[in-house]
Amino acid sequence: MTQPQTVKFTVIAPVFCEEESLGELADRVAATFATMGEADSFELLIVDDGSTDGTAAVIGALESERPYVRSVTLRRNCGKSMALMAGFENAAGELIFTMDGDLQDNPEDMPELLKKLEEGFDMVNGWRQRRQDQSVRKLGSRLFNFAVVRTTGLKLHDLNCGFKLYRREVVEALCVYGQYHRYIPLQAHLMGFRVSEAKIGNSARKYGKSKYRSFRYQGLFDLLSILFTYKYGLNPLHFFGVIGLILILPSFGAIAYMLVEHILYWFGLSEGQQLLNRPLLSLSLSVLLIGIIIFLTGFVCDFILHHQIRRNIRQIVGLNVASVTENGQADLQKAQRAVASGKDK
Repeated sequence: MTQPQTVKFTVIAPVFCEEESLGELADRVAATFATMGEADSFELLIVDDGSTDGTAAVIGALESERPYVRSVTLRRNCGKSMALMAGFENAAGELIFTMDGDLQDNPEDMPELLKKLEEGFDMVNGWRQRRQDQSVRKLGSRLFNFAVVRTTGLKLHDLNCGFKLYRREVVEALCVYGQYHRYIPLQAHLMGFRVSEAKIGNSARKYGKSKYRSFRYQGLFDLLSILFTYKYGLNPLHFFGVIGLILILPSFGAIAYMLVEHILYWFGLSEGQQLLNRPLLSLSLSVLLIGIIIFLTGFVCDFILHHQIRRNIRQIVGLNVASVTENGQADLQKAQRAVASGKDK
């Protein structure tokens, strides 16, 4: 096979200690693209996530033998999210597949994802049929999918499936780290991209064993973080301001009440305690100070966000500002020429 001149497709395969499966993976990916008539327009980008076995040597051999294979090597094991980000940063294709390197995802299903993408979607998520995994792992996946659907409204059956297809603009907008790779479809949906799913097969693992635990409670924290970021990411004062006012108003009211009572006591019109002798004053002042700090945190976030939006408006709203400006200038020049020709007549 010759080195692709124009890379249309990139297949990103993050791997960690998967030396036995990589040769078969490369051959099956190449055979699938040959069947699709795209034998000279794809690349397989293997991201070595700090493997400690012979994975690096196998990748080196594949690169020398198969021109369509490229690799990215991480100095240490950083996790699947960071491996995917490294792949996204180095992908050359306009359409990007991601799949696990353990051969449980079948490269032969890539045409199914592509067919769904061509219906007008920006991202297609795999939906594994007859999943070949332990019952405990499948139960955990069902609970995870149910929770995400209920809390977000994104109706997908298998969010954590690693087999996905993206348009390039989607991966350029994504920012995944920690364990956020489980929520890539949700992130794309919240950013306004059109997300769908396609049924795919699933094979039993041939070599080694899974690197993930069956139940990962940290996913709940990640979900809360993502929902918070996308709900209040562009208006943080709406969150911090409400919490600040909840603390400020009652404490301010209590201080005002005690101050009035102290003034009345000073004039002999009340038998209440002096202001400085009341423990409630210390509590109210502390709560008031905490509320003010939280409220000001929202102001600072808004101030920082203002400057970030000014610099990154194109990425935030997904607007191709350059093309809009060029089109606007072209229209302006066309109008000016029309006016000038009218004057000549």
